[in-house]
Amino acid sequence: MKAKQPDLAAPIDLENLLRMRMIDLSPSEQNLAAYMLENVQLLPFETGASIAQAVGVSEMTVSRFVRGLGFDSLRDLKGRLRHAMAEEDSEIDDNMERFQVRNSRQRALKESLRLELDAIVKAYALTDTNVWGEAAELLTTMPTVYVVGFQASQGLALDFSSRLLWSRPGVIHIANASGTFGEIVTADPKTSVIVLVDTASYAIRGVKLAEKLKASNVPLIVVTDKFSHWALSFTRFVFEGHTHVQTFWDSSASLSVILNLLIDSVATRLGAKARARFDTMSSLGDMFGEFVGGRYLDRK
Repeated sequence: MKAKQPDLAAPIDLENLLRMRMIDLSPSEQNLAAYMLENVQLLPFETGASIAQAVGVSEMTVSRFVRGLGFDSLRDLKGRLRHAMAEEDSEIDDNMERFQVRNSRQRALKESLRLELDAIVKAYALTDTNVWGEAAELLTTMPTVYVVGFQASQGLALDFSSRLLWSRPGVIHIANASGTFGEIVTADPKTSVIVLVDTASYAIRGVKLAEKLKASNVPLIVVTDKFSHWALSFTRFVFEGHTHVQTFWDSSASLSVILNLLIDSVATRLGAKARARFDTMSSLGDMFGEFVGGRYLDRK
């Protein structure tokens, strides 16, 4: 039975279309569908050749697959996607209006949304400062990067260290099993940099560790919130995120964005070396059977 063709006059929903068709596709078509699903936002900027190379099929296969979905050509599909994204961007720009206010709690959440978005914008603004560039250079060039977090912020620290390791070697997350932070306080200041993640209420161990690192001249980068400027007493590499968004718990979203942007800055500086490192880590993941759905690098 021939698959039902999409209504080209209706709003495009490529993700839903691909998911509905997935079970009936050949292996190569499934790979194409998976690539498109995972790169929907980038498809308007792709070419038949770039998609074919990423998936490992011919350009003819890409063209045939797109036509099979009901589109005249890849250009037709890309144009439809660009139009849909333009409408989506317009909606995002007007997000405060489309967040419907139904009761007092919704009004509070509307204000929370405004604060959250503003915090993320401010996190991105940090990347345009001189101190950001210097910190990113340290994270790129120092042979060893130690990462430590405290209390609830340990999760952010572990995530940062795990993902930074995919762009460069020599990244070590410190769980402080010994209770002495011996790995950090004895670090060579000429070859090491420490990344400390903490939020209010601040861990006294973090402050003591910062004092010790300053005395030892070990470079320190602190990612924290805006409730206190304690870290500036120990290092000028302090990146503060706005976390107060009027919810039950303060939001760590801006801190996560800051940490992610630091990784991006390092990878950008390393260029092909970061790409090769990513490939190596992805291959190791394959060897240990760590991931489902193929190598992550193929989806980048």
